[in-house]
Amino acid sequence: MYQRSVSFRMGGPVTPVVKMLMIVNGAVFILQQLMDLIYPGFMESAFGLSHSGFALQFMIWQPFTYMFLHGGWLHIFFNLFTLWMFGGEIENMWGGRKFLRYYIFSGIGAGFFIELMNYYVSSKYGVYPVTIGASGAIYAVLLAYGLTWPNREVLLYFLIPVKIKYLLIGFGLMEFFGTLSSAGGTGGGISHIGHLGGLISGIIMFRSIKNQSRSSSSSKQEIFADRKKKARLKKKQNEIDTRIKAKKIIDQLLEKIARDGMSSLTSEEKKQLDWARKNYYPSNHETMH
Repeated sequence: MYQRSVSFRMGGPVTPVVKMLMIVNGAVFILQQLMDLIYPGFMESAFGLSHSGFALQFMIWQPFTYMFLHGGWLHIFFNLFTLWMFGGEIENMWGGRKFLRYYIFSGIGAGFFIELMNYYVSSKYGVYPVTIGASGAIYAVLLAYGLTWPNREVLLYFLIPVKIKYLLIGFGLMEFFGTLSSAGGTGGGISHIGHLGGLISGIIMFRSIKNQSRSSSSSKQEIFADRKKKARLKKKQNEIDTRIKAKKIIDQLLEKIARDGMSSLTSEEKKQLDWARKNYYPSNHETMH
């Protein structure tokens, strides 16, 4: 699928984190192919996600590492193609750190959903499926895009225009029923539970990021309001200090006028008196008698 929006372009921006994730996934996939020539299945058994590896052999890294392995060229191509299509705009909006945190959290979250299902399958059927691929995290990226721009359109299978919100609903229902109907959430080599887990984890993380953004925005507004309040108080204090100074000058010069007459004032004192009068009566510029 590819994006069709108001500002059409064939693909998304290649932002730093998206670029880094594509390179890492590509490099690990090449390493995976080379290792299969020497030790077939080693990478999958050591770094893919399985109940026997994670829970029985204590390979606690598997819920993280499984998302960087892939089952073939088409598998990695469509995952990275979707990341390229939809990830860049999200990263531009959130920033690289938030986007990477969202991606990793969603992938690991999907991994724990997979492990729960793997536990059920191993207990009931005595089999230990191994799951690999970034699809859980990729589904979360698609979710974030759809929640942010729900009315943008994509061409499903390069042919059928559909709004992203309807595509998400369709994917969600498909993965939900696929999880229920297939043994262990894997049907035809597809980890439906992984996709569904990625969507659920993505919703949790998306809400967290939105709440953080709102809190940050509220904090900035509070800081701005506090600064405005302090500026108003400082201005008011300056006005009070100026009036006190003006009152002091007026009292001193009026005492001199009462004692020696108006003609006793020097030109400088007359200027001071005029300044004091204007600043002591700033609103109506009252004249003294």
